[in-house]
Amino acid sequence: MSRRFALTGWVVALLVGLSACAPAAPATPISPSAAPSTPLPPVVARVNGVEISRAAFEQQRARLLPPGSASDPAFDEAILNSLIEQVLFEQAAAELGVSVTDAQLDDELAAMRAQAEQATPGGWVAWLSANGYAEADLREAVRSSLLAARVRDAVLADAGEVETVRAVRARHILLPTFEEAEAAKVRLQNGEPFDQVALALSRDVSTRASGGDLGFFVREDLTTPELADLAFALEPGQMAGPIQTVLGWHLVETLGFEERPVTDDGRAAAQETVFAAWLSARKAAATIERF
Repeated sequence: MSRRFALTGWVVALLVGLSACAPAAPATPISPSAAPSTPLPPVVARVNGVEISRAAFEQQRARLLPPGSASDPAFDEAILNSLIEQVLFEQAAAELGVSVTDAQLDDELAAMRAQAEQATPGGWVAWLSANGYAEADLREAVRSSLLAARVRDAVLADAGEVETVRAVRARHILLPTFEEAEAAKVRLQNGEPFDQVALALSRDVSTRASGGDLGFFVREDLTTPELADLAFALEPGQMAGPIQTVLGWHLVETLGFEERPVTDDGRAAAQETVFAAWLSARKAAATIERF
């Protein structure tokens, strides 16, 4: 089967599930009635004039929610964002001259069917039923996913080989509650040196003695993405927070940036950073209406 890429949105979840082994036994079918009814307009979004229908949104939500589960606003927002990205990939593909042929689709679907049937007799029909797909719908979903992968390839080819990755040097003060972090922030705003406040208050024993200095790191180095995102978003000398992670509440100050050579281990992550930046720019340039 064709290789899979780390894309964003529901396209990833779909393709990872499809390329994996089919279920050993039929699961309970997911139907649109499993999701709670939500008053939505007939068109839930429009992307550069292309409409995303309520029916498409509700169908995707029903496929992703376990039977009987209630949705929530954050989950619905993630689904809508993924459908918006799908439209952006379609539009970019036309501009880049990227396409998926019927023969390529036939090959992909044949491989999926073979996997399902090998796992259990009738596995293909069982998988389609369990995931709420008619074959025509699945064919279109796979086409969209393969097209997104080809768009990614084209974007990275146009960007050229990634030779460097941006690293940031930052320091932080970690506290267990928002109130304690706010109190520490007041001390900093009143002129106390960051390193002294970190030494006195921070709960991060690995950085406290060095004034909270995290050194230089790339995004993937930290297990707290919220902290990494904030450090990269600030300018040198800027401080922000409190921001919450699984560890607690952080005050963050960015100290500087540098470009580092990309290692073989970090090349895939660097490529994803390039592609994510392209997608963010694509979204910013698009006319996206949500209803």
